[in-house]
Amino acid sequence: MLRKIYILITAAVALISFGCKPAGKYADLKEYLNETIKAEEGYISELEKANSAKEVAAAITEWGNKMEKLAPSAEWLMKKYPELKTMDRKNPPPELREEFERIDKLSQKLLTVSMKMMKYMMDSEVMKATQEMAKKAGKSSLFK
Repeated sequence: MLRKIYILITAAVALISFGCKPAGKYADLKEYLNETIKAEEGYISELEKANSAKEVAAAITEWGNKMEKLAPSAEWLMKKYPELKTMDRKNPPPELREEFERIDKLSQKLLTVSMKMMKYMMDSEVMKATQEMAKKAGKSSLFK
């Protein structure tokens, strides 16, 4: 009896896990956006905790590395969805609206957190990390 319950629970978990990927026309784009959102949330969290130039530089470097890993997906998605070049970010397709709303909220939060970072901006380590991050993040942007 316990074995049957275990098998049923395992099967249910597997079905739920397989069903968690986004579906629809922009499923792969939604997945990419969610990955970038996750990376940005981590970046913001690390900046909030940072109490030194070294910690700020580490947060910037980590975020740049995550965005660099996403860059090939961004390039592929730009080819697959050429409409991204002209898409109105304020009025995205309905299936992407939630992600764009989350991105907008994160952008506002990032601006607030960035003010804390400003006191470290003249540090050479932070300047170097910022320059490297800009190169990496630019490659992973869908909206150029």
